[in-house]
Amino acid sequence: MNKKNYIWDFDGTLFDTYPVMLTALRQTIAKHAIDYTGDLAYYIKRYSIRQFAQEYATPAFIDDYHELEASLQTDVRFYPEIPAILRTIVENGGQNFVVSHRDDRTYDYLGDLAGLFTDIITSDKGLARKPNPEALTYLIDSYHLAKEQTVMIGDRPLDVLAGQNAGIQTILFDEAGIFTDNEPHADWIVQTWENFKNEY
Repeated sequence: MNKKNYIWDFDGTLFDTYPVMLTALRQTIAKHAIDYTGDLAYYIKRYSIRQFAQEYATPAFIDDYHELEASLQTDVRFYPEIPAILRTIVENGGQNFVVSHRDDRTYDYLGDLAGLFTDIITSDKGLARKPNPEALTYLIDSYHLAKEQTVMIGDRPLDVLAGQNAGIQTILFDEAGIFTDNEPHADWIVQTWENFKNEY
């Protein structure tokens, strides 16, 4: 690992939660009788479920979605390589952080992995959502992180933008190969955590 401070996104980065999120989203779309024929998987990677709700639904949509997703998300699993990556960072004197749009249930999902993070920022903290850099800046300032030794890691352009807006380097986890043109202009793109383990 060549950085010291790793700020991680949660959904689709540390944990493979998207299959259930998509199921909940499709069911909520059906419940609200929304006519959307586009690629939902692409849309929520490219933008967000919150933006989908703003563009296509009523205010009640996002509440219904969150309630359903929480009830379905019963077997939350991290990507298999993640625990070893997190431990290696700590063993090498580095630090891990989480910036998640989820609420404090993030701690429950992390379970024993929570001890590998110096700080975990959830939506309950009340900081602005990415791509606003407020949560990242909070971590940088609170823990006196050297920006040149700090990197933001996420699976969506808004994660990359948050890192860029905070003045740090970025890694885009593009498992599905959606952003092959690197339109978000991340400093690096990885498609497997095995590659990350060997390179970053």
